[in-house]
Amino acid sequence: MLLRAFFPAFFLAIAATLTACGGGSSAASSAEPLVQKSADTAVAQGLAGLALEHLTADGATSALAGLRQVGAAAKVQPGDAFMIGSTTKAMTSALAGRLVERGAIAWTTTLAEALPELAAGMQPAYRTVTLEQLLAHRGGVMAFNNAADVARFLAFLESYAGELPTTLAGRERFFATWLLAQDAPARPGQDFLYSNAGYALAALMLETRTGRPFAELFEQELALPLGLQVSWTSADTRFTNRPVGHDGAKGKLAALAPEDTDTSSWLDVLRPGGGGTTTTPDSYATWVRWHLRALRGEATPLAATYLQRIKALRAGEYGLGWISTDIDGRAALAHDGEWRGFTSLLVVDALGRSATFGFTNTADETWATPVLNQAVLDVERALPPK
Repeated sequence: MLLRAFFPAFFLAIAATLTACGGGSSAASSAEPLVQKSADTAVAQGLAGLALEHLTADGATSALAGLRQVGAAAKVQPGDAFMIGSTTKAMTSALAGRLVERGAIAWTTTLAEALPELAAGMQPAYRTVTLEQLLAHRGGVMAFNNAADVARFLAFLESYAGELPTTLAGRERFFATWLLAQDAPARPGQDFLYSNAGYALAALMLETRTGRPFAELFEQELALPLGLQVSWTSADTRFTNRPVGHDGAKGKLAALAPEDTDTSSWLDVLRPGGGGTTTTPDSYATWVRWHLRALRGEATPLAATYLQRIKALRAGEYGLGWISTDIDGRAALAHDGEWRGFTSLLVVDALGRSATFGFTNTADETWATPVLNQAVLDVERALPPK
């Protein structure tokens, strides 16, 4: 297995960057030229390709720019699929909200209650961690967005004398068993520690309480009711006729090669936090529209208990796959994501008046993330909600 690519790093810099980026375009008489200009500018600044979209209660304006793969001729096309990374976390949380409303689980259900067969092997402090705390990154479990956590788990796998599981369900439980036996790097239930692994645990709780795999729950309980088209792309997939993920220094981007099968099979345990989540801009726009409607007080398939919690977030607070922030003093909800050379960013006006999101097939938090961030902000600032 390759250390570089196993459990890729996720990042969350929105709280610091949304109000810190300067500049922004002047208001334009038409949204379409402005959104297209922002997309073209971001690609000119080094992104391989970009899909950018601005939504309001009256409609949507979208723009495409750049290439599916650097060094090839094919441009980003309407209907192209992108991997969206950690912006998936809000979807997993919304799924949890629907199951909470149905009575299958509660926000206060603990790890020990949902996973009783693992309780004896857990560190005692983990036993009382709740579903909601995991989805707010207050579970205290290892982050799995840094090389040290990755290396620790890889070393365990390489030294493990028993037979490793061969199914996704088996790997999920194997990983959870190992994870919960490790010392807590933060105080469970108290400290904020952004954790991709925490979302894997939350999904395992949902699976155990319902007796259904995460992908099935996602499709039947979230994607179908909301009209979403979402799938998962394994890390060993070789891309054809669609955007390919890139990383590297500005001007020196390289397409990521597929991972080996062993690595890919373990990466799949991170699907609930964004591992390989794949969708198109059009489908994602449907997801965003439901939130705009809900934030305006309209009826939607989104669970009321999920909406109540994200609406109640205080400035700078994280919960259920969202962080509460602001754009020049205007309250907003936001999240970003990264996975295998793809980056996404969504910003939603807290009153449901507008939203802007961007998908790029480029990932580098030192320069690509700020470029995407600025493209989204330029649109949001130039087209403020009325």
